[in-house]
Amino acid sequence: MHWEVTVAGGTSQVVFDDHFANIVELVRLDPEVTETTIVARGEVHTVDTAGIVGRHSGHAPLWLFRRSTPLTTAGPLVRGLAADVEPGDDVARLHDLCARIVAAVAYEKERSDVTSTAEEILGAGHGVCQDHAHVFLTAARALGYPARYVSGYLLMDETPTQEASHAWGEAWVDNLGWVGFDVSNQICPDDRYVRVATGLDYLDAAPVAGVRYGDGEEWLDVNVQVQQ
Repeated sequence: MHWEVTVAGGTSQVVFDDHFANIVELVRLDPEVTETTIVARGEVHTVDTAGIVGRHSGHAPLWLFRRSTPLTTAGPLVRGLAADVEPGDDVARLHDLCARIVAAVAYEKERSDVTSTAEEILGAGHGVCQDHAHVFLTAARALGYPARYVSGYLLMDETPTQEASHAWGEAWVDNLGWVGFDVSNQICPDDRYVRVATGLDYLDAAPVAGVRYGDGEEWLDVNVQVQQ
């Protein structure tokens, strides 16, 4: 219904749709700045579709979403997990996959980072929603499904202020199209979810990404508020 992004300490250069149909804003930091603040604020109307997103869109062809990335390359652990998934209906198989991932990877904060691969996460046995999503994508692709990473927000009861955004996966199911699966919460996304960006993994759909030159240190502080 309404959405805006404001940047203090930087100047917007261009806004475009990438090949995943994400809206991307390129910002150049102003000279001599030591702090940049990016605020995304909006109001959305959501509908419960039982996780079904539907038709494919964007310039990236459907076959691209079967491609592995450095974060989502299947090793023996992921291939073994995928091989244990029961045969049958596609949606039931993907729910079975989600259950097996949660059983193998406990939700624990500050035990992984953005460079952790799906194989490493499965071996460690702990991670967060981003890690659950990466394992899901890797295993789903090993089973032959096109799959993509989704970053966005989740409305949580009585918790308007959150530490971070949320992440889940989507798989392509014939006759349904894209269908979402939130491994961490063991459900298909409903009207509490806000989809923002998609890609082959986190790096394609990260809320903020950048490049800097020269020496020095950097910090990123995040505050998320989701309210009804």
